[in-house]
Amino acid sequence: MRYLNKIQEALYEVYSERKYFLFSGLFSLSVFSLNALIGNFKLIASQFSLPLIVDLIISTHSTMSTVSFLFLVIISVLSGIVFSLSLFLVKRQISYGAGIGLSGIIASVLTPACSSCALGLAGILGMSSFLSVLPFRGMELGVLGIILLGASLVYLSGKIATKVCDVKK
Repeated sequence: MRYLNKIQEALYEVYSERKYFLFSGLFSLSVFSLNALIGNFKLIASQFSLPLIVDLIISTHSTMSTVSFLFLVIISVLSGIVFSLSLFLVKRQISYGAGIGLSGIIASVLTPACSSCALGLAGILGMSSFLSVLPFRGMELGVLGIILLGASLVYLSGKIATKVCDVKK
């Protein structure tokens, strides 16, 4: 229950500034779109056109199972939220002049990985046969991605919700 309160408090603080809604939405859309485009890399390379890219992104739901599409949507939304929380935390650290913690926060932006994007990347690298060996054919990676993003969300929320006193100079 304590974690939910910290998450709620952090989300309220971050999204009180409307620009973070935009950041979350754009990053979520980027993660979602990247998955559709990575899986069709050869097609895009051979017949590049903007209408083709838009059609591939719009028809993503028809190229995968319902569970995979649900994982992709959840991972995209969580990635957008974690990205906005990370940006908020970096901005706050810079405004407080605490540059020492900046490298750790920048690393936390890079930590959440999109497992759905990793699946598309595995296909490009020729490792897609590895997924057939897994008992749930790669769904484990989707669950792992959601768990990692959830842990990042809890961690960043704790950092944002923790209040510190101003230090007089």
